[in-house]
Amino acid sequence: MGEQQTSRIETLDWLRGLMALSIMFYHLTIWMIVPLDSSSPLGRLGVYGVSIFFVLSGLSMAIVYNRYINSFRNSVNFYVRRIFRIWPLLWVVCILVILPVYNKTGTYDWQLFFLNTTTLFGFIKPEAYIAAGAWSIGNEMVYYALTPLIFFLYNYSKRAGNIFFLISLAIGLYFAFVLLNPHKNIMPQWTLYVHPLNNLFLYVMGIAIYYNFRNIQLNQAFNVTLLVVAIVLFCLLPYSGNQISIVSGSGRLVFSALSFLVVFSFYKLNIELPAFISKPLETFGIATYGVYLIHPVVHYFIKDFFFKSGISNNYLLYLLVVIFTVLLSVISYKYFELKMIILGKKVTSQDFHQPTLLKLKLIRELRSQHKSPGKQRIP
Repeated sequence: MGEQQTSRIETLDWLRGLMALSIMFYHLTIWMIVPLDSSSPLGRLGVYGVSIFFVLSGLSMAIVYNRYINSFRNSVNFYVRRIFRIWPLLWVVCILVILPVYNKTGTYDWQLFFLNTTTLFGFIKPEAYIAAGAWSIGNEMVYYALTPLIFFLYNYSKRAGNIFFLISLAIGLYFAFVLLNPHKNIMPQWTLYVHPLNNLFLYVMGIAIYYNFRNIQLNQAFNVTLLVVAIVLFCLLPYSGNQISIVSGSGRLVFSALSFLVVFSFYKLNIELPAFISKPLETFGIATYGVYLIHPVVHYFIKDFFFKSGISNNYLLYLLVVIFTVLLSVISYKYFELKMIILGKKVTSQDFHQPTLLKLKLIRELRSQHKSPGKQRIP
């Protein structure tokens, strides 16, 4: 009971990869091609792709760590491992973002840099992020800090855990129906939207899915039908205008419920896809964090190169950003992020005094997670 669970759910990797791609496509489309609002599926995914990430994150943490976090020491170890997973790539991206500013001005707000590289901004000032999209990472670090408490409640009593979920949902609805003004655009209200308490219920929802439905088996025909209906409704429901319409009022309820159904259906999905489909999805699932963080940086540097070279072809720029983002993200995971994961497990292991044996053990374990269908990749 002291180690985390290792059952792998490949379909969640697929969904994670699809959401990362959709967010990248959303950003590149609005930056280079055409503005998007809440009337288009991609415009909706630009918002709820991140929401689905939160649900997936809660579910993944519950699957992997629900048995591991059973003491104060392991709670600290959990957070340290999350730091080793999150900080290294975030540091690289933050440095790449501030370099052009520093080169032009010779100075930078180093307090802001400190808050970002320690992810303390998520606790102190959630809107003060450097890397595009990193507000969600600040939120995640807050949720990781709460995870031991949430697990304690669910392990003590499912009712206690569900009450905590309902409290987080009530807070989210307070943001949606009281604090966020549906008659104003989302950007002037961005500080409210990115507040960790606004999205907490999504993360807890993922944990609730695990504790309430882990032993439930669904008829696969019914599950696929449920997924298709959720996707169709997500794409076709008559919401339009600024994205505030889908993150406040009834829109928040409807699209959060659809996000729940999508994640739940993928969680219970039991299908075999052809290798030419499953392998790319698995690759995107591995590189999710990189795709999410790296694509704005890749866009900036390639766009700058195009400008200096006199090239003005947005479609070519779009294509190159996608290609380089995916390549760099896969390389980053295999040769950088994975090493940090190993190091994080090493420094939090009870066998830390046997570093050589432990390192060999961890390398074998992490390699097997790429090859064996019976292993769970560390999120």
